[in-house]
Amino acid sequence: MTLIETSNCVLAGEGVLGSVLPSHEHTGDIAFGWRLLQQLVELEIGYGMVVRECDVIAVQATEDILSVILRSGELCRRKGWALLKSAAAHDPPGEGVSPLPVIDTEIIKALAAAGGGCLAVNAKRVLFADKPRVIEAANRAKIAVVGVVEDSWLNKKKKKKIDRE
Repeated sequence: MTLIETSNCVLAGEGVLGSVLPSHEHTGDIAFGWRLLQQLVELEIGYGMVVRECDVIAVQATEDILSVILRSGELCRRKGWALLKSAAAHDPPGEGVSPLPVIDTEIIKALAAAGGGCLAVNAKRVLFADKPRVIEAANRAKIAVVGVVEDSWLNKKKKKKIDRE
């Protein structure tokens, strides 16, 4: 992805961000993949991952996120997989360079075209370019968008499940 103007970018925020709710399967994929993604980030191996039915389909390492989305669509013929995205927790290497990834409408369009059904992002480490337009595009494409704060969102989901039983 090319550099974009970050003046209209905001942090994703926590919880379900659009009108499309993550399915039970998506919630399970996020719970499964998020801990793995946190380890990949800490080891600086990668900052994104695609999960379907608790199988890791792809890991973003050196390529951009659009390439990961395209590759995932080719590898996973079953639609509805989840893309998990985070960023390094340390400071950027140089001034004026944001270490935070930016989600824009092009990423949502690519997700929809490749068969993605859910986007889970680190609520405090991922930016949205023109957040209302991104969320609107995700809603139109029937893609659930979730902002995850470490394990807090996942723990809330587990607690709700336990309360229902």
